[in-house]
Amino acid sequence: MTAGTHRRTSTTTAPRIPGQSTRRVIPGERRLHIVAVVPAYNEGAAIADTIRSLRAQTRRPDRIVVVPNNCTDDTARVAAASGAEVLAYPGHNPDKKAGALNYAFDRLAPDVGDPWNWAVLVMDADTTLAPGFLRIAEQHMTSGVGGVGGTFAGRECRTTLGYLQRMEYHRYGQVAERMAGRAFVLTGTGTLFSYGALLDVREQRRRGELLPAGRSFYDTHSLTEDNELTFALQACGYDVRSPAYGMGATTDVMESVPKLVAQRERWYLGALRNIAQYGRLMPFHMRWVYWRQQAGLLLSALVAAGYLLAVAASLIVLGGIDFSWWWTLPSLVLLAERVWSVWGMGWRARCYAALFVPEQLYTLLLTFIYAKAFLKFVRGHQGAWIAT
Repeated sequence: MTAGTHRRTSTTTAPRIPGQSTRRVIPGERRLHIVAVVPAYNEGAAIADTIRSLRAQTRRPDRIVVVPNNCTDDTARVAAASGAEVLAYPGHNPDKKAGALNYAFDRLAPDVGDPWNWAVLVMDADTTLAPGFLRIAEQHMTSGVGGVGGTFAGRECRTTLGYLQRMEYHRYGQVAERMAGRAFVLTGTGTLFSYGALLDVREQRRRGELLPAGRSFYDTHSLTEDNELTFALQACGYDVRSPAYGMGATTDVMESVPKLVAQRERWYLGALRNIAQYGRLMPFHMRWVYWRQQAGLLLSALVAAGYLLAVAASLIVLGGIDFSWWWTLPSLVLLAERVWSVWGMGWRARCYAALFVPEQLYTLLLTFIYAKAFLKFVRGHQGAWIAT
């Protein structure tokens, strides 16, 4: 079987899963049954707000299931007191978030009739969703769509490092708008999945032809399980979407350098490993998008290294850097773009952008982290999943 032969083309049906109906009911004909599944590791301080945001949805989920795993705090008690079903992972969970979600999805199966009438909302336990998130996601969950993800914003914070991440996330949301609804990754902060598509992914993993061999819904060996599942859905022929408006999620930012390094190194290394894992299993359009993205990151790392070397050489050899009017106009244009792109965030963001230096230092830090992750990838380093 190839990606081409498995591609979904019908607007009213979905691929056959052994023992299941191929009928896919499109929202509008009948309401989807939506289950919110929230994996949680020591989120006792945040889980009540997460559940509250689900109950405040204009289209509420039919069930809210919290999956505490490896917790040493009161996450389960707070979740139950907030009105959620608690499905605690038994004993130690070696597979972290992916293992908790696989455990929950497997236990949904006895309740499911036609899987194409069911959808699963996956969200992080430190996240809150915009009130219209589920309503809009359900409208986009039509035949052939595997998942509908939102954009995310950083939570209010006290540190400059955290605020620079908020500015980064704000600009990422603008990129999502320009993508016209297409998604690079179905983010773990909030994504609505077709349960039928998830069952299909599991079946294709077990066959090991269309996807890298595996046993369950999420790949438990991936450092970036959300990114890998996005790849899997697309390789199976499903569309993945991220509407530009109305599907916002608010999540934590990393307020210390060690936490930021741990988070981004996992993201970068995980993405590189996912691309290498899929290789030619990815359709050409996926290879073009994701390899081009990595090439851009690698190029930015090389340019940053070259820039720093040039500055160092100028200081050492020439004793200083000569000012040139040639750089004035492009620098002003860049500065104006930086300020304008965060204008909607308010005066603090505008000031940070106008100062220019804080964002450049932040960009250099991210570039350094990517270079570190890339070297680990080249050396075959497997990395480790770290909760952030």
